[in-house]
Amino acid sequence: MGLGGTIAKEIGGLSFLRSLIISNNTFHGFIPDEMGNLSQLREMDMQHNELNGAISTSFGFLENLQKLNLSYNKFNRNIPNGIFNLSSLIEIDLRNNSLSGSLPTDICYNLPKLELLRISHNQISGNIPPSMGTCTNLKQLSLSYNNFSGSIPMEIENLSKLQNLWEEIF
Repeated sequence: MGLGGTIAKEIGGLSFLRSLIISNNTFHGFIPDEMGNLSQLREMDMQHNELNGAISTSFGFLENLQKLNLSYNKFNRNIPNGIFNLSSLIEIDLRNNSLSGSLPTDICYNLPKLELLRISHNQISGNIPPSMGTCTNLKQLSLSYNNFSGSIPMEIENLSKLQNLWEEIF
C-alpha cells in the first residue's frame, strides 16, 4: 500500500529540497503552484500517480531542475512553455497523459543539456518543430502516439547523439 491524497501547498516551503520522488503512489488532484518555490530542486519524479489538471506554469521557475518525470498521470491541457526554458534540464518525461496543444517552435533553443525527451501517448498536435534539431545532446526522443501532422523535419539529422527515436505520425 502506497501513499495517497493530494499534494499540500505547504510543500513549497521546503526551500532546500533537492529531490522529490513520490512515484508509484495514488496521489491525485492538482500540483500546487507553490512547488515553483522549490528553487533548489534538481529532480522531480511523480510518475505513476493519478495527478490531473494542468502542469503548473510555476515549474518554469525551477531553474536547477535536471530531471522532470510526470509520466503515467492524467495531466491535460498544454505543456507550459516555461519548462522548455529551463536550461538545466537533462530529462523530460511527460508520456502517457492527456496533454494537448503544440510544441513551441523554439523548443530546444534553451535546452542545451537535454538528453531525453519523452512526450509519447498524449494528444500533442501540430508540426514537429525544426528547432528540435538544436537539441544536439539528445539521446532519446519519443513522440509517438500523438496527433502530429506533417513530416519529420530534416533538422533531426543534426542529432548525432540520438540513440532511440520513436515516432508515428497520424
